[in-house]
Parts: sequence; structure tokens; C-alpha cells
Amino acid sequence: MSKHLLPGMYGRVSKEDKRVWRTSIVGLVHAVYDSWFIIKYFNDPALNGNRMDGYNPQFELFLALAMGYYAWDLTVCISNYKSYGPMYLIHAALGVFGILIMTSRHLQFYAIPFLLPEFSSVFLNIRHLLKSVGLSKSFVYKLNFIVFLAAYILIRIGFEFYHSVCLVATVYSGNTGNAFYPFAVYFAVLGVTLTTLNLIWLKQILIAASYTLSSKPRKQNVKAE
Repeated sequence: MSKHLLPGMYGRVSKEDKRVWRTSIVGLVHAVYDSWFIIKYFNDPALNGNRMDGYNPQFELFLALAMGYYAWDLTVCISNYKSYGPMYLIHAALGVFGILIMTSRHLQFYAIPFLLPEFSSVFLNIRHLLKSVGLSKSFVYKLNFIVFLAAYILIRIGFEFYHSVCLVATVYSGNTGNAFYPFAVYFAVLGVTLTTLNLIWLKQILIAASYTLSSKPRKQNVKAE
């Protein structure tokens, strides 16, 4: 599609970067979609009124549609394991099983704190696309990186971590309502794991920031989910 919709930009992408371009386009579409429907249902009474048992059939449909991306992401992480490594495989697998649980009428509220962080991925994928067309030194690239970093810290680290801690406390106390208890435990582990991965990736992102914002050459490629 890029050949027809963005022929000028796509023509500037090197053969080596075309895979990055394609995965970034898919990731960008998904991140925009996720962010849109999560924000749409952010204050939904059915979900917020009961964090364990809250259910919204329309919200479930949006989650089911999002499942396609997570399944694709998992296959990409498996087929490109040497490039992405174990952390991205774990991240993708957690997402697939998490969506499966939430589309079975369990723990739907937690799609909000665990999927809203995809908002930062909007700017991450834009960053990859700008870099692919040789704009890594531009003002737009640097501005996009600043927005990405702010969203990552505020949402992925702050917002997600807060809800992860609250969920762990809830599961530990046994106040899981009618939710299948092993599912609640899984989501508690998922939250802790995601927070740990996010902190590991934050270190890499801050290293990248020192080069991006100071115009120094990058020493390594950084892919952060």
C-alpha cells in the first residue's frame, strides 16, 4: 500500500529498512486504533463501576478486533526471534493471552491501563518511519521523540505501574469478585512483568535520547514497545 499511497516517501526507504517500514506502518495503525477505543471507553461506567466484573459488549468487540494485531505481533516476534529477543516475545505472548481472557467476559477494565500505553507507540512508530526516510536529524523527529518519551514515562511507567500495584493488592486480598481467580493472578503477573519490561526499555530509550536530542550519532538501534 505504501507504494501507492506514499510513493515519494516509500521510494526513499532503503532495501534494508523496508521491513522496519512495513512493521512500523502496521504498528502505527494498531496503536492509533487501540488509543482511540481505549480513550473512548476510558470513563465507561460499566467498566469502571466494577473493575473485576465490569462488562461492555461493544468494548469486547473492539478488543476482539485488536486481537488480530497481537496475534500478528506474536508471529513476527517468533519468526524474527534473533532480532527481537526474548523480551519482545514475552511481551507479545502476554498480550495475546490477555486479550483472550478479556474477550471471555473477564477483567475487561484492565484493558484500559494495559492498552492505553499503546498511545506512546503512536510516536514510537512515527519515529521509526521518519528515521527510515532519512529525517533522523530533523526538528520534527526530535519533537516527536520528546512527545514519545513523555507519553512513555507518564503512561507506560506511571499510569500502568499504578494500576499494576493496585491489581496485585486486590488479588492478594482475594477480592476478585466473580472473575476466575487464575485469570486475576495472570493479570497481576502480567502487570508486574510489563512494568519490569518497560523499566528495562526506559534505560535504552534514555540512552537513545542523549543522542537524538544532542544530535550525536547513535551507537545502537532501540526498539521499544
